[in-house]
Amino acid sequence: MMQTPSAFVSGILLAAGLSTRMGEPKQLLPLGESTIVETVVDNMLAAKFDEVIVVVGHRAAEIEKRLGTHPLKTVFNPDYRHGMLTSAQAGIRACKESEAFALMLVDQPFITSDLINGVIEAYQQTEKGIAVPSYNYKRGHPVIFDQKYASDILALGTESDGVRTLFKKYSDDIHYVTVDTDDVLRDIDYREDYERALKEKSI
Repeated sequence: MMQTPSAFVSGILLAAGLSTRMGEPKQLLPLGESTIVETVVDNMLAAKFDEVIVVVGHRAAEIEKRLGTHPLKTVFNPDYRHGMLTSAQAGIRACKESEAFALMLVDQPFITSDLINGVIEAYQQTEKGIAVPSYNYKRGHPVIFDQKYASDILALGTESDGVRTLFKKYSDDIHYVTVDTDDVLRDIDYREDYERALKEKSI
């Protein structure tokens, strides 16, 4: 059955991590005229999400302060040290009225509202329960899941392969949205990634 065009879609931003590879909280690093987390949140708020939920953990108070004026919901993940899956689960639990939810990562400020909208619109036009942007046959973000998959994700343990488990288990229910940019793949893990992003933002 095709999704209803008016399906309530929540955008969940996973922003609770320790940024161990960066050596400092990348959420709070300056980017353009704001910070990485604010850039991602602004892109999400400009997209067609019906609500935006930000999952915080490490340095939560500072991140919440940065986002204080944004129309969103923040959720604290007390288990953030145990990995990204726990943040996805915390965000999904906060989706009270969602018919679908999208998972996004805080270190992907290159994903514009137009890219997000392209995935939302593709999800709403397909009969599949999962929509994934794809560039050169590589899966990117945001990934949109029908609410029926919430229980599967909530049942995953930290020893599992995380949300990727569903891509294998429900491969026949995935709609791949081909995009023409690697921005859906790019993230900021290391200092050189950040330096490159700074140069691009200054051009």
